[in-house]
Amino acid sequence: MGMTLRVLLGSLLITWALGGCLFTPRDPEDPGNGGTGVVWVDPEVLYDALGNMERALEAKALTNYGASFASGLLEMVLDPGDEADLGEDQFPDWTKDKEEERMRGILTSTDATLDVEWFFTPGVSDSIDESASERYYKDLGYRLTFEEGSKTSVYSGFADLWFQDDGTGLWYVSKWIDKRDDTGNLTWGWLRVQKVVTWE
Repeated sequence: MGMTLRVLLGSLLITWALGGCLFTPRDPEDPGNGGTGVVWVDPEVLYDALGNMERALEAKALTNYGASFASGLLEMVLDPGDEADLGEDQFPDWTKDKEEERMRGILTSTDATLDVEWFFTPGVSDSIDESASERYYKDLGYRLTFEEGSKTSVYSGFADLWFQDDGTGLWYVSKWIDKRDDTGNLTWGWLRVQKVVTWE
């Protein structure tokens, strides 16, 4: 038996005798998910950012959800019809922390669930480059199905969703222009403002 093999076997025996392990598995990387265990994908493309938001809300991992937004002030714009009904300037000095806390307040009930769907209308499946550090989706469709016990409420609409590169090649939501669709459902913007669920 070669010297190297004897040393290796000896090390293994000592490690086993001490109840240890040569290879300690490291904790999974947790970029921005606050230890939730929910999959987080570095948003190198806008579609990955949408996936992070969807998974975070469905798992009620609100730290992940907040991490999907850019630092600094966020611009949140209601549909003009919603603004006429709810009033202007509903999101003063809005930040990722305020957005996270607003959605946390909506999902406080232990049996509340939120199913999130993004969908693309024809011609808007690709993001639009505004500049090297700014991109957006125009008329990105969304549908939220909120359930609590036997009750269900559906919100839907479109969003012009703007993203900024944080300087590392990763993309985060910086602006949200909300729009009604033709379903008659209330919008995500309405849900944010009211902070209550309107059951069907």
